[in-house]
Amino acid sequence: MVIGGGTVAEQKVLGLLTAGAHVTVVSPETTLRLADLAASAGIDLRRRSYRAGDLAGAWLAIAATDDRTANAAVWAEAERLGVPLNAVDDLDHCSFIAPAIHREGDITVAVSTSGKSPALAARLRQRAARLVGPAEARLCELLGELRPELAARVPDTRARTALWYRIIDSDVIELVRGGDTEGARRRIDELVDEVEPHESRLKPRLGSARKRAQHLPLRRQGRAASSLADEETGVVYLVGAGPGDPGLITAKGLAILRSADVVVYDRLVAPSLVAEAPPAAERVFVGKRAHGMGAGVEQADINALLVDRARDGRTVVRLKGGDPFVFGRGAEECEALRAAGVPVHVVPGVTSATAVPAAAGIPVTDRRLASAFAVVTGHECDGPSDLDWEALARMPTLVLLMGLSALPEVTARLLASGADPDTPAAVIASGTLPAQQTVVGTLATIAVVAAEARLEPPATVVVGEVVRAAGAMSDHTAAGAAWAGVSVAAGDAWGATFRNNGR
Repeated sequence: MVIGGGTVAEQKVLGLLTAGAHVTVVSPETTLRLADLAASAGIDLRRRSYRAGDLAGAWLAIAATDDRTANAAVWAEAERLGVPLNAVDDLDHCSFIAPAIHREGDITVAVSTSGKSPALAARLRQRAARLVGPAEARLCELLGELRPELAARVPDTRARTALWYRIIDSDVIELVRGGDTEGARRRIDELVDEVEPHESRLKPRLGSARKRAQHLPLRRQGRAASSLADEETGVVYLVGAGPGDPGLITAKGLAILRSADVVVYDRLVAPSLVAEAPPAAERVFVGKRAHGMGAGVEQADINALLVDRARDGRTVVRLKGGDPFVFGRGAEECEALRAAGVPVHVVPGVTSATAVPAAAGIPVTDRRLASAFAVVTGHECDGPSDLDWEALARMPTLVLLMGLSALPEVTARLLASGADPDTPAAVIASGTLPAQQTVVGTLATIAVVAAEARLEPPATVVVGEVVRAAGAMSDHTAAGAAWAGVSVAAGDAWGATFRNNGR
């Protein structure tokens, strides 16, 4: 029995019908959907207000009205007849709480706030819906199909339980997400093969890779040995964490992070992102320290750490700010891992070279101003450099990463190479984060403007006419105000500073 005919009542009715209930609605007015359901005999509809006796014979009741007096009357009858009642957004007249439910195939996620905040429950349900989608439903269906077979092949309960978690925490979900169901089946079969013979009734051909190789003809043992490292070690994922805002990691990167056994991360990775790893995961900080806090971990030690953890058979996520292959030493780590026989996969990330300028309203390209851009690192500017500074001085847009301390040297080299001193320039500190701050000036003045603003790393420098576009494009009040008075006429020594609240 549903009392009420508005949109909330409609949602409740649809949920009850999905659950197989026979639904009667009491309301003088209804939504079009409820009227259509009544016309097609999908529900029984009584077009009038609630009155005593309406709950007779009901198994469950929902009061979806805005009238607390009516709710109280329904409550009194429900209590007298012993009918469970949920009064929407009226906790005092509820004998049970209806959770917010997300269903995807055979997976059901229910969220309850004990009636204290239905809006929060709805938002949490929406977040669950983003995490549990069609791929998870297909994986659930596949695992259900394989359950009897795995129970027969691995009868030991403890061994089978551990196997199920290895399957779920593996890359099987990625194969399913990519539509490769047969590949997912083969991967699951490989994981079953790795169960020790004394733990299961596996066929003689199965068991550990090393033991299987011992029974092969000599000419094939060498080839089998080459694959042992892949089967008996874990795996390392180089995951780009994005430019700073934890929401800018890719969906694939976040999914892998949430299945990690070990997380090895840098200083610029947001703590809330590191917290997305499973509670039992080992967390190892290897980033460079902030100024005055001592030296960071040497790259050779990071490489050795990744190899060591993977050889323990664990899933290791190397979480790197930005993109692993954009000044992130990702290539060096891949080379070290492959040399050690450790499987490694790269998950690209959003690079600061484009994301941070965008967060400040600066496009690195604009068909009216710049059709190309170059990206360099400030570390190239410490002492001798192999860069072609004359070519960089002619680039429409130049983006400098990790270059705050080297900014005076950079501007000096560009000016000496023929760059126009009145070229607009900007420095964005803490890009994409709530503390983001941007200062603007010219190539001749930007180093002084940044120093006076006392900006702290991480910072991204942009040089080029595209910086001028920020004045027209920015939707930030402070930014627009700062740009409104800026002139870039020859000889002007101009500069501005603003915060954009992390947008």
